[in-house]
Amino acid sequence: MKYFYWVSGICLAAVLIFFFFIPAFAGNISIPQQITFGRFAIRLYGITMAASVLVGYLVARHYAWRFGISQESVDDVAFWITIVAFLGARVYYVAVDFGLYRNNLSEIYKIWHGGLSIYGAIISGLIFAYFYARTKAFAAFRLLDLLAVALPLAQGLGRFGNFFNQEAFGLPTDLPWKMYVDAAHRPAAYIQASFFHPTFLYEALCSVIIFFILVRIMRMKVLPGVLVFTYLGLYSLSRFFIEGIRLDSSYIHGIKVDQVTAVAGVLAAGVALLMIWRSARARA
Repeated sequence: MKYFYWVSGICLAAVLIFFFFIPAFAGNISIPQQITFGRFAIRLYGITMAASVLVGYLVARHYAWRFGISQESVDDVAFWITIVAFLGARVYYVAVDFGLYRNNLSEIYKIWHGGLSIYGAIISGLIFAYFYARTKAFAAFRLLDLLAVALPLAQGLGRFGNFFNQEAFGLPTDLPWKMYVDAAHRPAAYIQASFFHPTFLYEALCSVIIFFILVRIMRMKVLPGVLVFTYLGLYSLSRFFIEGIRLDSSYIHGIKVDQVTAVAGVLAAGVALLMIWRSARARA
């Protein structure tokens, strides 16, 4: 049965790539933001976010046994951590770009218009998971390591919400994998440009690579904490470079906020992994 799901997923992905994504990247078809049923509309951004949560949940359930955590425990924490992560993602985004909302407060809760920060979700989700685990029978870093394995694929899929909203793209480019952006979504400074770096896709691909790296490390039975800090370091490193060419970054005093956060993430991960290594040597 599991192979049926894999084959079905690959076939569906192939159909979407060849009949939708490639024509959309080339500008041959328009990118829809919603599906309309009479007077009702379903935004594809929201569907993508829901699908990413489901993928993360299924991955966590699949690997839970490796961390001494039951699938029932994953079920218990999944609901609350999803809420906390979404709130954290929105709070981070609004706090950094509050100037956009100061005179239009009603936009703050409209997450279907976009505006979720993955760093806000990561920070709030991991903090919540740490304190949640301390109330349970399993060690905190076991749960954090499990979440680290579950996050990348969810992030990779979630990034396609940016595709439907035509956001999170980078500088203009003529590379073969360039993405067409409608004039309505182009920054004023680049209104004459038509094709841009699909930075959301770069991050999605990096997330998939990080997932396979973490799975490989997980099978080596490393010490608790190694997976979550490896995830934090690898993601922050990739995000630092991707953020360098994005056009929708938030600035404080001329510095990109998420690049600063990325540097902090790399440093924190490096220090934590060094401490774990030293602790392991001391016990050897």
